[in-house]
Amino acid sequence: MNKCGVLPVAVCGLAFYVSAFSCPMFVEFFPDPKNVSDLEGEYVEIRLDEFRGDSLFVRFESREILAFKWPEAERLVLVHDSSLCPPRKNVACGMLGKVSLPNSRESVWKVWSGVCMDSVTVPQPKPGKSIQRVGLTDEWVYVAGSMGVGDLEYELGVEEDSLLALAGELGKQGRTLRMTEIHHCPEEPMPEWVELYNASGYALPLQEFRFCDRGGALGNARDSILPYQTMLVSKDTSALREVLGIPDIRMIQVSLGYLNNVEGSLRLCFRNDVIDSVYWNKGTVACPSGFNPLTRKREFTPGFQKKMGMGSKFGNAMGSASGGAAVNASENAPGKALFTYKLSSRVVSKKGAALRIRVESENDVTLALLDSAGRRVWKSVVSAMSNEWVNVPAQEYLGIGVGYVALSVGVYEDVVGILVRP
Repeated sequence: MNKCGVLPVAVCGLAFYVSAFSCPMFVEFFPDPKNVSDLEGEYVEIRLDEFRGDSLFVRFESREILAFKWPEAERLVLVHDSSLCPPRKNVACGMLGKVSLPNSRESVWKVWSGVCMDSVTVPQPKPGKSIQRVGLTDEWVYVAGSMGVGDLEYELGVEEDSLLALAGELGKQGRTLRMTEIHHCPEEPMPEWVELYNASGYALPLQEFRFCDRGGALGNARDSILPYQTMLVSKDTSALREVLGIPDIRMIQVSLGYLNNVEGSLRLCFRNDVIDSVYWNKGTVACPSGFNPLTRKREFTPGFQKKMGMGSKFGNAMGSASGGAAVNASENAPGKALFTYKLSSRVVSKKGAALRIRVESENDVTLALLDSAGRRVWKSVVSAMSNEWVNVPAQEYLGIGVGYVALSVGVYEDVVGILVRP
C-alpha cells in the first residue's frame, strides 16, 4: 500500500487509488511494415484503461490534431483503412488520416483528454518490427506486430540477439531473476513455495526461465515479471493464497516436485544457463521455517523484500526513498534506495514560485503529477545521474486543492501529497 507524506489522513487516503486510474497511454507503434504498404500496415495503439472522458486527442509532432469521441473500449487502434480494424472485443479503431509514421527517425507523439496527457518519444523504426512499450515505463522494444493485443509487460517478439545480450549483461551485474526466500518444509496445510525477485530494471520474459531439472518454464510467451517485482512460485497456488490470506501477491503455478526437508538444492536457469542456486541442510534453518538464501537466516515475508546492508548481493536494489518511502509491500526490494528526492515545498501557490524537485538516482526516474483523483496529468523522465533541480508544473496542470507527485522506477513507486493554493 502506498504511503503519503505529511498531509492529513483524509488527503492521504486518496493516494491509495492511484494505481486504479491511469491516463490514456501509447503502447505500440508499427511505422514500417515489411510485407504490405505503409498505408495498409501502419498503426498506432493506445491503451485507455479505466479512465473515461468525452473526447480523446492525438497529435504527431506539429501536425494536425486528431480528435475522437471517447471509444467504449480498452484499446484504440489508429489505422489508415477502417477495413483493417482488428475484429477483437474491447478494441476500437480510429483513423490516422493524413498522418504518415516516419520510417527513419525518432518521432514525438501526444495523447490527451482534458488535462490527462501522455507524451512519448518513439525510437527509430526497424523494418517489419513494431515498437512496443515495456510495461508502464518509457522504454521500448522491437517486437512482431500484434495489432490490438499488445502486451504491456513484454513480448517475446523481441529480437533473439537483443534478449540474449540483455540477459547476459544483467547476469554480469547480478541484476536478474533471483531466489529470495525458500520454504521447503512449511507447516501443513501450506504448500512449499519459493519467492523470486526481478533485480533488474527490465521486464523479464518468464518463458525463458525455469527451475533447472524441475518442471517447465515459469510462464508462457506473454508472461513477464516487471522490474523490481516479486512473485511466489508454488505447485499449488490456490492453497498457498488461501493460507497466506494476502490477495495482492503475484503467484504462479509450476511443477516443482517435492523439496527435501533435510538437505536439498534448487537451481534457477535462464534457458540452459544457471543464474542462481540455493543449497540447504539441517543446519540452515529448523522446519517449518523458511529462509532467505542471501542471509541464510529464517524469514517469512511473502512478496516483500527486506532491506539489507550495502554489502549485500543487491547493492543496487532499493530500500526506502528519502522524503518517505511509498512502495507496495509486494513490490519492495532489498538494498539501498533506487532513488532519493527532495521537494522545494509541499505547498505551492498558483501565482507563486514553481514547485521544484531534485532527484538522485543511478536509473532514469519517471516523474508524474497526479490530480486529486489519482489520475496522471503530466509526466516527464529525470535522466540517471542528473542530480539537478527540475521544475514540476503543478500550477499549470493541477487545480486548487490536493495533488500528488509520483516518482517511479519499474514497479517501485513513491507518491507524496502536495497542496495547491490560490
